Amino acid sequence: MHGKRHLRRGTAAALVALLTLPAVSMPVAAAPVRHDAVPARVDPRYQMPGYSFRSRDRLAVDAVAALAIAMRQDNVDDPMYLGLRRLVSDEIASRMSLDPVKLHRAWSRAPRDHQIAGLAAISQIGVRYVEGKEDPYVFMDCSGLQWYAWRAAGLDMPRQAVSQQDRHMRIEREDAVFGDVVGEGTHVHTYLGVSLAMIHAPFNGKRVKLKMMSEAQASRSIWADPSLIALYRL
Repeated sequence: MHGKRHLRRGTAAALVALLTLPAVSMPVAAAPVRHDAVPARVDPRYQMPGYSFRSRDRLAVDAVAALAIAMRQDNVDDPMYLGLRRLVSDEIASRMSLDPVKLHRAWSRAPRDHQIAGLAAISQIGVRYVEGKEDPYVFMDCSGLQWYAWRAAGLDMPRQAVSQQDRHMRIEREDAVFGDVVGEGTHVHTYLGVSLAMIHAPFNGKRVKLKMMSEAQASRSIWADPSLIALYRL
């Protein structure tokens, strides 16, 4: 089991490395070598393309690797995609004390657009909250996170939290799946598919993170399926 996990994580790292390689430039003439010069100390971060991204929370990095496959094909049963997605769901299960098998099955039942939106939201783990922002990997507010995640899934998601809970998109709590929106007033979350596990961008300059919602908050929240936007123009 550990061998397979390391193999999947190695594949994820390779995909992310390919995504972050710099553009190829034309070769230039090398400067003459001075054998009497003292070698300069070079910060290793500047020798590794994509170092800054890969140094992020590994949950976000693994989510990007899974997204790289899901967004390029329709087959959500692709073995490589499933392996990378399982890395993400297992890590979330570990951090939130959830049943990993139950979480994996919940994600498998979700439609492709929901899986992409959910993974896109997870890819922003650690991004700092700034009101009015939706800059991937830089700044996000709560509705900006939903806007980014669902637009990654190809859906024309409205930007404001109130519109993201529009009555045309509302569903019953028991019908919610991975990627759906759970809102309370002007604050919105992404549902992780089991229990009351969420991901959100909290207020006051905090960072995008996982959250176990309380039963009291869940009972007064609005549950919405953004894919219903395809049926109702907002």
